Amino acid sequence: MKYTVTEEDKTLFSQGTLEYKYRLSVMNKSGAIIDVLYCILQVGTYGINGESNIRRTLDATIDFDEFAIDIEDKIEGWYGLDFKFEIGIYSIRNNDFIWYPAGTYVITAANTTYNSATNTLTISLSDHFAQLDGTRNGQVGGAPLIKIPVDNDSGKKTILREALSTVLRQQGGVENMIIEDIGEFYGMESNNADYEEYRKNNPEWNVLPYDLEFDAGCTVGDQVDEITGLYPNIQKYFDVYDIFCCNMIPSCENDPVALSDDFLQEIVLSDNAESVTYDIENIKNVTEVFGTTYEVDRMAEAEQCTSNGDIYSLTLDEYDKYTIGEYIAFIANVNNVDNMKLRINSLDPVPIYFENTERGVTANTMLATQTYVLQLKKVDDAWRFYWLGQYQPHAICVLTDTDSDPIYTKQYFCDRYNCKNVVLRIEPDSPFTIQKIGIVLDVKTGDRYDDIKSDTVAIENAIYENIKTSSWNDVVTLTTMCVPWLDVYEKVSWKKANSDDLNEYVIQSISHSLSSTVPTTTITMYRFHPLYYDYEIPY
Repeated sequence: MKYTVTEEDKTLFSQGTLEYKYRLSVMNKSGAIIDVLYCILQVGTYGINGESNIRRTLDATIDFDEFAIDIEDKIEGWYGLDFKFEIGIYSIRNNDFIWYPAGTYVITAANTTYNSATNTLTISLSDHFAQLDGTRNGQVGGAPLIKIPVDNDSGKKTILREALSTVLRQQGGVENMIIEDIGEFYGMESNNADYEEYRKNNPEWNVLPYDLEFDAGCTVGDQVDEITGLYPNIQKYFDVYDIFCCNMIPSCENDPVALSDDFLQEIVLSDNAESVTYDIENIKNVTEVFGTTYEVDRMAEAEQCTSNGDIYSLTLDEYDKYTIGEYIAFIANVNNVDNMKLRINSLDPVPIYFENTERGVTANTMLATQTYVLQLKKVDDAWRFYWLGQYQPHAICVLTDTDSDPIYTKQYFCDRYNCKNVVLRIEPDSPFTIQKIGIVLDVKTGDRYDDIKSDTVAIENAIYENIKTSSWNDVVTLTTMCVPWLDVYEKVSWKKANSDDLNEYVIQSISHSLSSTVPTTTITMYRFHPLYYDYEIPY
């Protein structure tokens, strides 16, 4: 949740020279204020990083001259407490300061110095994620192995959002949270206009796909990362009001412009306050993702697969019933026809669908002599095989000028990388497309990519990583007057100094420098491009 900006907030910057104040409130764990400190000798940097779990950090030096006695006891008592930081701007109209929330923190480093000239405490603070990831706290004990099972104690499937909230409450002590849905690509409202129908037809779209296990000594942050890392493009953080939030990183596709170019031009500090950078070393325009190699439950070799019309028949020893969740691998004896089915031994034939969709496989999805993996599920009491692809999830995402390039077609990349799952991401005005700088490949494999267990999730990761290594590298940095209510993932408009083009950008990080006489804000933002790619069912 973000601070709601009003027109009055913006009009403060038309007053001319602004007067700022800083306030640090010391609170116990119940939220009661113990001390309010205006005696902040110097505030260093108040930073907001949209790519970090610890979203907000703060450095400050506190003057203790107003505290005459028991200074050491007071400081020692603060180490287990919370600090709420606020920035005030004087309003001529109100004849008072307007105070803006700037996060709630815990001390992560401190140094106290006493002498005849100084009586100060210099502290470094981080938001409450520091109490989850081991920076200040967060380790989990009590058992040599910590397990989050697919089935909960009542025998029902574990919902991802519920698993995350349970971890946060029981192990992290977090009470205030806003957790949005976590699940499969087509089940997310931002990805699919028919997401409700998809959820109805795929009731397990948001369940834990497999058991998660953690060793003793892991942190709450490790568990949070593992749960949210099952699907790409998910952020988790404490907001400016100290509420834990988990949601998809916003594309800002339909968001209004929070700050106009006219407003930014008024508050930018000088002609030299803009810098434009391209991280050439890390710019990639073709992203290849490899997932895990499937651990299949049963495997049918070539001689164990026959076919008759639209039915594959597998012969497997000691197999007399279908089981939900099973992975079945087989070597196809012929190319499939439309709406192919598969039976095992004398059991009923089961239709084969593209993964978690209502669409039966199309002809030649499975080719003779190739190995494929299916997963067995039940929808509305009817058995289904979902086609997952070959033995290892594999996907390609390509940044291109157009989907009609005569050379760089989807088939070109299918053949070049031996991959059937190719997504073309189209940004005609990007300087980093394959037509402009050639093919620059980025291969993602191992580590967290070993958690990818389907082509669909491999595709989602390929799209997300492609955006990060291309679009997010067209970066503009501005230095402005201090804007305390600004936050990350806000859309702004800006005209570069040497350009007549007005473009939209998304704020990635903010650094407030509050140590000087004139406090400033440094805004780092990347070029916004509408998300257009040819991804429905990429087969």
